[in-house]
Amino acid sequence: MTDMTHVGLPAPDLRVDVPMRDGVTLDTCVWLPAGGGPVPAILIRTPYSRAVSGVNEPPMVRYLQSGLAVVMQQIRGIGRSGGHFAFMAPPERDDGYDAVEWIAAQDWCNGAVGLDGHSYAGMTQLTTAIAQPPHLRCMAPAVVSTDFFLEPPYVGGVFSRMHTLVWCEALDFPSMLEPKDGAFAMHGFMSDPSLLASWLSRPVRAAGAGLKGDLRKHYEDSLDHPTFDDWWAARSFSAEDFAKITVPTLVVSGNFDPSVGTMHLWRGLEAGPVSPDRRWLLIGPWDHNGAYNGGDRYYGPFDLGPDSDLDLVALRIAFFKHYLVDESDGALPKARVQHFITGANRWVAGETFPLPGAGERVLHLASGGHANSLRGDGRLVDAALGGAAVADSFVDDPDWPIVCPLPGLKGPHHRLDLRELARHHDVLVYQTGPLAAPLTVMGEARLELEVSADVPDADVVAYLVEVAADGNWNFLAFGQLRLRYREGFDREVMLTPGEVVPISFTLSHAAHEIPAGGNLALLVLGGNFPLLDPNPHGLGPIADQTENRPAQQWLHHGGSHRAALCLPVLA
Repeated sequence: MTDMTHVGLPAPDLRVDVPMRDGVTLDTCVWLPAGGGPVPAILIRTPYSRAVSGVNEPPMVRYLQSGLAVVMQQIRGIGRSGGHFAFMAPPERDDGYDAVEWIAAQDWCNGAVGLDGHSYAGMTQLTTAIAQPPHLRCMAPAVVSTDFFLEPPYVGGVFSRMHTLVWCEALDFPSMLEPKDGAFAMHGFMSDPSLLASWLSRPVRAAGAGLKGDLRKHYEDSLDHPTFDDWWAARSFSAEDFAKITVPTLVVSGNFDPSVGTMHLWRGLEAGPVSPDRRWLLIGPWDHNGAYNGGDRYYGPFDLGPDSDLDLVALRIAFFKHYLVDESDGALPKARVQHFITGANRWVAGETFPLPGAGERVLHLASGGHANSLRGDGRLVDAALGGAAVADSFVDDPDWPIVCPLPGLKGPHHRLDLRELARHHDVLVYQTGPLAAPLTVMGEARLELEVSADVPDADVVAYLVEVAADGNWNFLAFGQLRLRYREGFDREVMLTPGEVVPISFTLSHAAHEIPAGGNLALLVLGGNFPLLDPNPHGLGPIADQTENRPAQQWLHHGGSHRAALCLPVLA
């Protein structure tokens, strides 16, 4: 297991304002290993200060101990770096290129540079690799976001006011090495009425009034572009972009990370022209930070067993040494794809994903019209039921939103239980009942539904849950769709009240085995607060609506209606 003892980096050996091609200088700190001589370098390009990223320093200390230099660079417009910050803006590609080539030209570097980091620091690896700097040798992006209408700031088309405001606060600090302030402020929101109120106020645009400068502009830019337009396209990753990533790439994610970008990245790389023997996919029993630092045997309600033990940092060091020092020096992963399955507590491996033996099991939603809460009559069945059409109904009230869980918010040892959510009358619950045989879910489930509402816009949110033998309702995956985007995120098509429309959306990645006798449940509701902004259910731009109204929503099944949960399964 990765050593989680917090050992921070010392003061940097060098701190340089590195010039970019347009004259802007970026705050850059360099740590050199003992022993001297030209050495390979690991570059981390980050928007965060030490207050946020300090937890990630123990792996960097191990890089130094293994003979690798560590270079941390603040992206433009953040901290004391010059220029203007703009979310994933086109200059990131040039900046990454210039940073790699500056490092390679230093007398302490042997000319070989690798990229490292997770989350936004994983995303800057992609922009750098797309620019193809000559001295870039390899990279290891973890838990990246690549589709900003499936992940914040828009998640299934639903604006995440909470995430955007909190993230902007995290970027507001004077210096990269600042040890205090700028950390995520989300943890105390339930005990801070004023903060909670700012996440419910209307209009949404006014909630960003406390932000300043480039961060205020980021908030407003996000709201000014509520569809996938040219502005977002310039910040996203196309098939052509993925085809330009030619360096060896170790893609990492975790069973407990809700990001969907990792699999989007992997599929994009797999579809490109580069030989498959230059990329690897590793998904282990980790959350967002654990996918960089490593994890523990226990996570939430799960005992992951002794086979979960994997020194993630040592694996990355071996990968870097293979490409930065000597190709015979560092060991590469044994298989192109390695994936941990919770529940079964075992690793599976293969050369492609989906893995051999993968398939799909379609479960159909059924009820007598009263699927409300875990006390209702909602079922998941293998064969679609004929007979008369049935509709289950719930109310979503943005003035009184249902508070949904935030997986991982209270740390890896918090025993998250979705029973309280499932008890709510305005949450539809569909269950398989005791399973006759073990069921291994592996991948992104898809929901195909027919719905209606009495308002011109509404949201549909879904949670995939294991009802465990001990009574705990274990979170497996979630997903959502704002219905104005049901025909694509590049357009808004409002509902006609009362009209039944087909919708389809995917849930986050899951890899979990439910034992025989266990129970799989699907929860369906109209909101996901506080992560996502409640839908005011009106016409016009969400950013400027000033009034809320409750929505009555219906999920239709039976008869000619399709209501299906399409599960990716592993035999």
